[in-house]
Amino acid sequence: MSHRISKFETYRVRIPIRAPLRHSYGVHSAFERTLLRLTTEDGAVGWGETAASEQTLADFAALVVGESPFQLETLRMRINQRGYYSRQALVSAAVEIAYLDLQGRILGLPVSDLLGGAMRTEVPLSAYIFYAYSTDTEPPIDSPEEVVSFTKRLINNYGFSVVKLKGGVHPPEHDLDVIQALREALGPSVSLRLDPNATWTPETAIRIGVKLTQAGTDLEYLEDPTWGIPAMSAVRSKVNIPLATNMCVTYFDHLPPAINQRAVDIVLSDPWYWGGLFNTKVLASITSTFGLGLGMHSGLETGIGLSSMLHVASTLPNLTHAIDSHYHHMQDDVLQGGMLTYSNGCMAVPRGPGLGVEVDMSKVQRYQVEEHQRKDGEIHHPDPWQPEWYPRYPRW
Repeated sequence: MSHRISKFETYRVRIPIRAPLRHSYGVHSAFERTLLRLTTEDGAVGWGETAASEQTLADFAALVVGESPFQLETLRMRINQRGYYSRQALVSAAVEIAYLDLQGRILGLPVSDLLGGAMRTEVPLSAYIFYAYSTDTEPPIDSPEEVVSFTKRLINNYGFSVVKLKGGVHPPEHDLDVIQALREALGPSVSLRLDPNATWTPETAIRIGVKLTQAGTDLEYLEDPTWGIPAMSAVRSKVNIPLATNMCVTYFDHLPPAINQRAVDIVLSDPWYWGGLFNTKVLASITSTFGLGLGMHSGLETGIGLSSMLHVASTLPNLTHAIDSHYHHMQDDVLQGGMLTYSNGCMAVPRGPGLGVEVDMSKVQRYQVEEHQRKDGEIHHPDPWQPEWYPRYPRW
């Protein structure tokens, strides 16, 4: 019986969402990801996914076909050191996830067991809130009152106890008003986070950060209020709110200057930014060693990617912050049996072999799109609802 990989197949999918979600770089009118399907000579199938394009993944197919899915370190080295200074984290992560899915299915073990064993059976998730344009079925989410109404609906439906606002769309005073309204409406039992997406200058971040403290908003953390390690360090020295990042610390060589300059309190891990599930565990060890908090970033994952996040999150002893997820904005998924389910703001770690989820090929084909295919004019403009708008950094 041969476990060598015989097929390397990619699918770009576009999953419908509840409403167009606004952010500082534009609008999400759907969630797009590239799925990777690996098949062994004896018929085992493993799935991975990534934000990288189909072509980017396809460029590495020759390094995978014919290899054993148990040779992870060799694979990582061949991908990441393909050139003199090659960073292929998005590719490494996708292939590693598919390898682990294959390993688990071959051995009859869940991925969490392959990563050292689950320390928790369920993982808390945050309610990720965006400003949004209206649709035929959904009202706009823009004013403090509209954000509060939508957030209450999410909490009622899914039981979230952590809420994160994606800011940076409006002037910072608007985000301040929204956070104050959320705190007043939700009370002290719900944790609040604010992510301006690095749209503020350091001086604006300090000014608004001080106001957030004075207003008693009691943020769990302020994520990337400004851009870069030196600027984050300047804000951290003046603002009495923990600072988190998934923008200025995204590679291992960012950690020494961030630690030396005391730029952040919490590093938001991401299996794709950091190159895979095992690298996420390495990051967790480093943050623990240097007394940093650990969270987890989300990047529009399907159920394949989210199940990967749940598996690795379950193995990290110092992951004390609820992980981010866009999943509650999706209207469908590519999984058999429908979407993964929430319970009291948490998701159970799948316990079947591999990732513990099965992919519905009819769904994959339904949502498959050609490379870079877009709707609503997205390929021409980041926000079709505002033809004259374009992203600027810093903006305020």
